[in-house]
Amino acid sequence: MRVIRSIFFTILYFSCLLDTVGSGISWSEIQKKKEGSITIYYRSTEPFLIEESDGSLRGLEYEMMVGFKYFLWNKYGIRIDLDWQSKESFKYVFGLIKDNPKEGEFGLDIISRTTVREQSVGFSDPYFPDIQVLVSDKSIPTVSSLAEFQEQFGEYTAVSVSETTYDQYLKNIRKEHAIDFNIIYKESSNDILTGILEQSGRFGYMDLPNYLIALNQNLAIKRQPILPVKGVGFSIIFKKGSDWETPINEYLGSAEYEILRNKGIQKYLGSDVYDLIESISQGEDEEMVLLLKEKELVDRELLERSKQVQQQEYITNMLIACVVIVFLIAFALYNRSKIKSKANKILTAHREMIENQNELLSKRNNELLELDEEKNNFINILSHDLRAPINNITALAGLLAMDDNLSESQVGSIKHIAAESRRLNKMVTRILDVERIESKSTEDFRELDLSPVLEKVLKNYKQQALDKKITLQLDTEGEHKVMGLEQYLFHVFENLLSNAIKFSPLGEAIWIRVIKKDGQHLINFTDGGPGMTEEDQQLMFKKFQRLSAKPTAGERSTGLGLSIVAKYTELLGGKLTWESAPNEGTTFTVSLKAV
Repeated sequence: MRVIRSIFFTILYFSCLLDTVGSGISWSEIQKKKEGSITIYYRSTEPFLIEESDGSLRGLEYEMMVGFKYFLWNKYGIRIDLDWQSKESFKYVFGLIKDNPKEGEFGLDIISRTTVREQSVGFSDPYFPDIQVLVSDKSIPTVSSLAEFQEQFGEYTAVSVSETTYDQYLKNIRKEHAIDFNIIYKESSNDILTGILEQSGRFGYMDLPNYLIALNQNLAIKRQPILPVKGVGFSIIFKKGSDWETPINEYLGSAEYEILRNKGIQKYLGSDVYDLIESISQGEDEEMVLLLKEKELVDRELLERSKQVQQQEYITNMLIACVVIVFLIAFALYNRSKIKSKANKILTAHREMIENQNELLSKRNNELLELDEEKNNFINILSHDLRAPINNITALAGLLAMDDNLSESQVGSIKHIAAESRRLNKMVTRILDVERIESKSTEDFRELDLSPVLEKVLKNYKQQALDKKITLQLDTEGEHKVMGLEQYLFHVFENLLSNAIKFSPLGEAIWIRVIKKDGQHLINFTDGGPGMTEEDQQLMFKKFQRLSAKPTAGERSTGLGLSIVAKYTELLGGKLTWESAPNEGTTFTVSLKAV
């Protein structure tokens, strides 16, 4: 059967090649004619290109090519028609461009750009990040090292698609790590997830967007936190050496495509996935970002399960009440002994059903709590392991800088290395702060004076302010005592001052005032920055959220600062308020109970 099937698809493939014989049109020719038609070979792959039952198309890749059509019209006055031709699999889409290359013909099938493929076809600049993660069904234990992977995965079965990067990565793993797992093949990448869920003990590579969609749908899969693959990106393919490369890359690098791409991601993948992809594409550590996203989804599922338990309890109480009412009515109308026996049987059956449901819900809750604890432990271990090499880099940079024989350029480079390693260490520390805050760990509060804490924060940021010629004004007189922990207060004031410096223009002043009013100490941080829009004010406490205003000297931000401020202020029993408007600066006020 396999031989017959192979012969059939080979005949079908060459039939497709014969059906496409014709004359294409080059970019230089279409510039002269000011109109023409191009052919796009595609395969339906959610959410990139979706073919509806009525034959209409939608999706990220579809909107991208329609946008290219209007881009050529708006910029060059050239009108083109798009001839969409559906193909059965990646093999046919790629094969048509590789084996029968013609001008004006393009291939779309979330095609990864690789060195081997570049020898056969032309590639555009990437239009979407190419990140593939190793996914398994939930029956397979989570492994955290290659040694565990080699020991356990030989008994499992991989799911792949022939002649794709999914298959290439799996075969590389099997060869390089000497793991004798079996591989079964599906017709398209759309079938990989279905193949994993068909039977326990299966795994395979998936594109990051499809994995996140499946995770949001609460499907029974998990990500194995090892061997992720980050490629160059997904690209449009065309005849090697084609002059269409110029207008396509010009379009993909344009502001029009950037706007269309961002709207498309939010439309087809959701704003949460858009924020996550933006964080990864801007250089955030993808393992950290994915772990935080997975933890967020686990927390969401725990909350939903809790609501289901409460609803089940309500239904149980209502059911018991109804049974009691039915029993009383029946007791009054019929023979007492018979009705009582029947009602007891009904009540017992309902109770058994409810107990079984509660037992299942309780078991699922325990599994989710274990998974949440496992992810927290993994984040702590990963952050700890990251700190050691970061601290080594900082120390080695300090030793190198002590060499008097270095040139001015070399000293500058060493200082830059040290600064970047400190920034990375700060990012890891902030991620640990977020996890520790969310765990709601309790510690003993004591009486503290706000003035020394504020002076310490100003001292730490004095040089950063001087670099931007910003004046720091501290207005506090006498003692201002509160109950709390110095570490909590320091983090609140440090993040507020750091943000004020980042977003204040050169030569501005930042005011920090402490006022006692109605039994509260009000600590105000006022800057002369660009202020915040109404939309920014609604988003500013989300983790990894970057607002529309940009740092005035190109400083970088993890998007965690204000979420840390809000959490610590809440733990201190305080309140965080703000006043801001575009082009009018921002004032953050922390209210703490005076003692």
